[in-house]
Amino acid sequence: MRVEATVPDSRGNVLAELAQELGASRSQIVDEALTLFFRAVMEVRRGRRLVSMGGAEPACELVTPTLTQLEWTNQRQTLTLASTEMERVAELLESPAAPTDALKGIMRSR
Repeated sequence: MRVEATVPDSRGNVLAELAQELGASRSQIVDEALTLFFRAVMEVRRGRRLVSMGGAEPACELVTPTLTQLEWTNQRQTLTLASTEMERVAELLESPAAPTDALKGIMRSR
């Protein structure tokens, strides 16, 4: 099957470099990437997370926006609020608290 995708130039450049380094075609690299992504989706659906481990470095969780969204949608829960609680939420949304000094400090440092 032929698949066409648009990727940012930066990823396209990395793809070309990696294909040359490995002596593989871009199609082979994309097929490998899809295989890994399909496996990642299967694991997230099982409630698992992907982690890279080894060496002296601490474990590193591997995440993508799509995998994170899938994880969140798999863990949806119904939230039931009484009408008084809903009114309180509405009040808080209409009149949010003033930012704290700590929050102002963080925003200034950006």
